Amino acid sequence: MRTNLPYVYAAILDVLGYRQRLEEDRNKASLDFKDELHRALQSLNTFNEATYSYQAISDTIILTCSDRDNFIEFLQVLKEIMIAFLKENLFIRGGVAYSQHFKSGQITYSHAIAKAHEIESNMALYPRIVVDHNIIEMFKSSNDISDLINSNLVCILNSAYFINILDEYNWREVYLCARKLYEHDKEFLLKHEVEFSKHDWFENYIFTSPYADQSLDRYIPQIRLLEFD
Repeated sequence: MRTNLPYVYAAILDVLGYRQRLEEDRNKASLDFKDELHRALQSLNTFNEATYSYQAISDTIILTCSDRDNFIEFLQVLKEIMIAFLKENLFIRGGVAYSQHFKSGQITYSHAIAKAHEIESNMALYPRIVVDHNIIEMFKSSNDISDLINSNLVCILNSAYFINILDEYNWREVYLCARKLYEHDKEFLLKHEVEFSKHDWFENYIFTSPYADQSLDRYIPQIRLLEFD
C-alpha cells in the first residue's frame, strides 16, 4: 500500500463578510457581489496551471503549489490575490501549510489543506494570510532563509507569521481601497465589534508599514473620552 504522498503548499482563503454581501444583493435585487467575486477570481487565471491549482466554492478558495522551491512565488501569488479582492471591496483571510496532498478527479485527501484550514480558522482572525510556523522553520534550517527575508513578503506579530501585501509601489492604492471598504461597511459595523476589529487591525497594519505615507489621515475614528455636544 502506497503511503508516500507528494507534499504541496496549500492555502485556504475565506472571503470575509460573505453573508452580509449576499444579503445586500438580496435587498437591492442586484448581482453586484457576484460580479465583484467574479472579477476578483479572474486574477487566478493568470497563474501557471502546471504548478498551481485552485478551487473556489462559495466563500472559500483552495490553492495548492506543487513545487517545493516555489514558495516565495506562491506568497507573491497570494499577495496578488488578496489585493485583487481588496480592489473589489472584499477582505479575505487565510492559512498556508506544507504537507501531504492527494487529488484525483473529485477525490481530495490532503493533510496540507486540513492544516491550512486550521490555521485560517484559529489564527488568521483578521484580513491576513497566516503562514504555518513550520514552513518558516523549514527555511531557517536551509540556506534559503535570506531569500525569504529579502522578499519582504512575510511579517511577524505575536509569533504569528503572515503575508505582507504592502510595498513602496502599492501602499497608497491599498490604503485607498481599505478606506473605501470601511466607508462601504461603516453603518453595518456599528455595534458589530468582531467585524469592526478586522477593519481596525487592517488600518493599523497599513500605518505601521515602513512604506506608509504618514501625511495621509487614518480613516477609522480613534478612542476618545465621552463628551456632549
